[in-house]
Amino acid sequence: MHDTLRLRNATRRGGVLPPRTPPRRGTSASSASRRHEDAVRDRLARRGYVQLAPGVIVVWQRQPYRVVAVEERPLDLWDERYEKRFAADIERWERTRFGDKPERATWWGRPFAVQLVPATDPEADPEHLIGPASHSWTVLPEHYAVCVACGELPPCRHELAEREADRQAARADVLLDIPAGHCLGCGEFVTARQQAARFPGPNLWRPDLPDHSAVFHARQDCATAVDRYRSQWEARRVQADGQLHIADDDEEIA
Repeated sequence: MHDTLRLRNATRRGGVLPPRTPPRRGTSASSASRRHEDAVRDRLARRGYVQLAPGVIVVWQRQPYRVVAVEERPLDLWDERYEKRFAADIERWERTRFGDKPERATWWGRPFAVQLVPATDPEADPEHLIGPASHSWTVLPEHYAVCVACGELPPCRHELAEREADRQAARADVLLDIPAGHCLGCGEFVTARQQAARFPGPNLWRPDLPDHSAVFHARQDCATAVDRYRSQWEARRVQADGQLHIADDDEEIA
């Protein structure tokens, strides 16, 4: 229910449940100082977790929202999705007998209802969301940064689009420097002794080169480029076949 994008704001992990007690280690630390460090590490993990409550700011659809209410759904109001997931967990436990048997009242996947309002508009109509108890939220501090142009949390979609455009432009520049007869994946010459993947028809990546010039090394290093080209080549062939069928139909109608 939240964005997994790595934000530039300082964030914490949040959830609807209280922080869990760290599992007991199989063996205790060998020294008092090691046990002390383990205790500090466990406490730090607990401090990095925020239980959702009214007033907490979370990320929803790339925007900051403030929690209005968190309520566990009554057992008799679970919808079909949660009933099926719970039944699947029971079946899995009956097969493996691993751990404690899942109970509806404490099951990690039981549904919770969360109400949110935009952090900048507390009078707006709340968003009503339902998700499993195990769902992880991204929690923002009271002071957070947003893009001045669009109001999204950085990096915003416009910034990401500009990054992608730069990558595509750089890739196109390198591609234009590849001579005919060279692999469109790595740029190296394809010798007569090397196995190669060749594609007939127009060169989709280099339209300035003659037909039947799209060639790649048939090796693992160039396999990703071959797959990308093949998907585009096959899509173009399907499109061309469809246009041919349309033309045939027009001729029959005429």
